[in-house]
This record gives sequence, C-alpha cells and structure tokens, in this order.
Amino acid sequence: MTIEQNTISIPGLFGLNHSNRDFSQKEAWGKNCFNSSFPAALCAYLYRCNLDNIYLKLDSNLQVIHSTIDTSTLYGIEPTSDNLFYAFENQFTPYQQYVIGNLPGVDLVTQSRDQGTCLQAIEIKLTALPDHTTCDLAEDNYGCEIVIRPDTIVYLACSIIDSFKGKLDLLKRILDLYPISIDDWTELK
Repeated sequence: MTIEQNTISIPGLFGLNHSNRDFSQKEAWGKNCFNSSFPAALCAYLYRCNLDNIYLKLDSNLQVIHSTIDTSTLYGIEPTSDNLFYAFENQFTPYQQYVIGNLPGVDLVTQSRDQGTCLQAIEIKLTALPDHTTCDLAEDNYGCEIVIRPDTIVYLACSIIDSFKGKLDLLKRILDLYPISIDDWTELK
C-alpha cells in the first residue's frame, strides 16, 4: 500500500529562505518589492551556478571598469548559508554613528541570523536595457535610466566616511587635489 503525500508549494524566490518579506502575501510581489527581491534571488542563483555578478566601478581616472564580483563577497556571506537573513528596506545600523537623527532604509541589508549583525548594505537598481529612449539605436548605444534616491546619497556619504575612518590625512590629501569653494557646510533652508 502506498500513501501519497500532498505537497504544498509555498511562494518564494530562489535562496530567499529567511527574509522580512512574506512571499505568501500579495504585497511581496508588487513592483517596489519585486525590484529588490528578484535581483537578490538572482544573485543567489548565480552563486549556485558558480557564476559571478557583473560589477561596474570607477578607476583612478573616473573611467568605468567592467569586472565581476562573487555573490558571497557582495553579501558578506555565502548566499546558500542558512545563517543569511535578507532584511529588505532596512537600516544598516553600523552607519547610524554617522547620522544625526534616523538613518533611512536601504534596499537590502544582509544579516547573520545567529549574531543579528549587519553584513552589507546593498542598493539595488533593477533596470531594463535598452529603455524606451535607446531601444531603436544600435546595441552598442543601448542605455537605461538609473534613479538615485536621496537615501542612496546618505549611504554613499556614510560609506565614504567609513572608508576613511582613521585615515583623515589621506582624505585631506585627496580633497586637496580637487579644491572646492564651500563657505558654509550647513543645510540651506
């Protein structure tokens, strides 16, 4: 005699086993949530397939360099680890020390479940290539719009501060290379 077991499929995305998003709820599949959840799951899938993510960065001449980054480096932990928690639209609390008031949320904060510590703050920009303005051009002229939110600027500033922590002389030398004339650093009203 064979007993058949009914299996229930639970909605989800690859690798996002521990998250503050409940993928059984309709709201987790809306545009704003999907735009960060899907790329996070895609990165986990790339890792499983032993593929790296495309990584764009600037060289010392401010030229774009095309390279790659492993998902475990990007997340600060292996994306297949049961210790990984995906905290979407959350604060990267190590940066709170640099902000007066409340630190805004970032698209994704990877956290270790056992320690509850933040590993990485990741801004995610899911874009279509080409977009409506470049789709009729030759492929080497394709482009896409990238929207930078004010919260992204806060995290960019905090990451710069964090990178130069304990290296103020180096920061001063770099800033001296590009003199700027700012008389008042307070916020304009």
